Amino acid sequence: KKFVVFKRGMVLDLGAILSCSMLLLPRVPRAAPPTSRRAPPPSMLKAKYDLVVVGGGPVGVTAALRGAEFGYSTILIDATPPRQFQFTGPTGLYSKALRDSALRLDVPVLRSMGIVDAAIWAQVNEFVQQILRKSGDNNMKALCLNNVPHLRGMGRLRPSVGARCSVEVAYRRGESITLRSDNVLLASGSRAVRLAALEQWYTTPLGGHVRCCDSDSIKQIDFLPRKVVVVGGGIIAIEFARIFAQLAAEVTMVVRAADLPKSLARVGIDNQIGYLLQADLRAAGITLLFESEIASAQGDCGKATPSARARGATGRLRLEVVQTGTAEVREELEADLVLTATGRKAVTDGLGLDALGIEIRPNGDLAVSTSLMTSAKGVYAAGDVIGAPQLASTGIEQAESAIDAMLGRRDVGAAEDASRLLDMPVAAADCSPAALLSNAARYPIGIWTMPELAFVGLTAAAARAPPHNLDVVEGVGRYSESIRGHVHTVGSEREGEYLAPFMRGPGSAAAGAAGEQLTGPALKLVVERAAPHRIVGVHAFGEDACELIHFGTTLVQGGKDLSDITAVCFAAVTYHELFKLAARDAIGTLQCDAWRRIYTRLLQMGDGDASLSSDEVQRGLERMGADAETVDDILQSLFSKKNRGAVDIEQFVKRASRMRSPMQLDLMAAGDANASTDADAEVYNRLN
Repeated sequence: KKFVVFKRGMVLDLGAILSCSMLLLPRVPRAAPPTSRRAPPPSMLKAKYDLVVVGGGPVGVTAALRGAEFGYSTILIDATPPRQFQFTGPTGLYSKALRDSALRLDVPVLRSMGIVDAAIWAQVNEFVQQILRKSGDNNMKALCLNNVPHLRGMGRLRPSVGARCSVEVAYRRGESITLRSDNVLLASGSRAVRLAALEQWYTTPLGGHVRCCDSDSIKQIDFLPRKVVVVGGGIIAIEFARIFAQLAAEVTMVVRAADLPKSLARVGIDNQIGYLLQADLRAAGITLLFESEIASAQGDCGKATPSARARGATGRLRLEVVQTGTAEVREELEADLVLTATGRKAVTDGLGLDALGIEIRPNGDLAVSTSLMTSAKGVYAAGDVIGAPQLASTGIEQAESAIDAMLGRRDVGAAEDASRLLDMPVAAADCSPAALLSNAARYPIGIWTMPELAFVGLTAAAARAPPHNLDVVEGVGRYSESIRGHVHTVGSEREGEYLAPFMRGPGSAAAGAAGEQLTGPALKLVVERAAPHRIVGVHAFGEDACELIHFGTTLVQGGKDLSDITAVCFAAVTYHELFKLAARDAIGTLQCDAWRRIYTRLLQMGDGDASLSSDEVQRGLERMGADAETVDDILQSLFSKKNRGAVDIEQFVKRASRMRSPMQLDLMAAGDANASTDADAEVYNRLN
């Protein structure tokens, strides 16, 4: 029998300690309940408002606050069910809160101490609810400070009487009230698309728990799963797969695409960065089944032993996985929890759109103009309800743009950097889905894996393709080469290029097709080859990538070039050093290109052979105007005592690129017959 002896001589039975295992879990200070502010009774509501906002998510809250800040009477309609906290933020906040909670706890260690899964999940859930309550309380306080009343109920458009718009609000027990307004903003959001093959299991309990969730209902999960199947290959699916792996679950992803870069291609991910993400998921123990789908599911209640009940494993789903396109059975999977994240659809039912003849697109999204007004005058829409990109960040931008348009605070045809009014920035002139999706520089995208992935602007492939048709190069800064990257990983399993062993496997054959394969966290710049080498894309995978990307967004949106990075003095031992590493790598590529052009010119001046001798290089450099010292330096780089023979282009570039002097830079500029020598020389000197 084991005992624990404390310094003061106390002897306690270890079993007694473990029976009080909840004491060993990290303490979570219990958050104060959100500030209680009841909705005003109907008798206190105004007869008419300047703006009625339908939807209490981040888009609706932002719109209501912006209208109030401009001095317009605004009311917010929120359909959050009773006994749930209001205004807790976007759907994605739950996954971010769950991710943060997963990083705080070491589930295997807690289990080794005898702590049961129910206790561990209670702790995880308390962390999550604390974050959600705080978010809701902050939003509620902001609404109250700006004197924005809210009604908890369902808003429905009605034909207008005495005003341009009317909204009927059913707020409790069948009671309703009609609000009149000059303008209405619809921000009803979207809901998860469910798989027909799993339809009955979204609501049918198995072993005391619902075992199948979508990206909305996952918030109601009440147990810690040990076997998880995630269906889908998009951002939401990837984030949850990584979170449950962190919570020590055995995770399998079922993806229709051939690999993750192809699955994420529509959002603009870089191929090499996408393969890094794929390798990292494998490193975390996640099984990836590509070109696969779920055909059917059956429930299995299992044995209700005490240990099984403690693990929440008294019920599982058995899934039949088939090959995409052929329906050939690949394998069968068992899961405590199945999460489907296969897309989202705009919430338009119950809004009374037919009454005003508001147009709905074939895919279910609301049709809007460049000012985000629907086909009904005075009725605007923003966020997920109008379609892609369906991000909280772009939805908030759309909300501000719509309010500015409806209240006459901007000229729809104005430039994006238009004037300011009341010291408040004017939103971009066109935030419609078409405008946002047509310009990759308009907004960054972050994927909250562990570590993170983020990007903004064009990939090299997209930059070279129509309609851009740009000639670009790439520069890479590796985390393993940065001081902070080394400090944070030395001695750990993430030290160095740790993903190299995981770059193989299904879906990884083309990982290096676009160039040298990346094998560890990195930041990549996509840069125009022509001077002044404008930055058109930034892509990162690694720690703090979702924070770093905002400096990248500034570079891309501001049309900055490489010299704007090399001229900045960053604080020491920060990940921003990666930008300089990537810029220097891009400069090295540009220098190699210039040496290739010089080689071509020297070859044209030579005797016609496919390689260059020492004499040919010397004569050619002298004809190009290089002075004796420069010629001597270059010859020493190209021809040593052991390598006196002629050099081909690859040998020439490799050896000549070792030079970094200003004289060399002037010569490289001179080697470009199609460019302005003075202009290029000036740019190269600025870069160095």
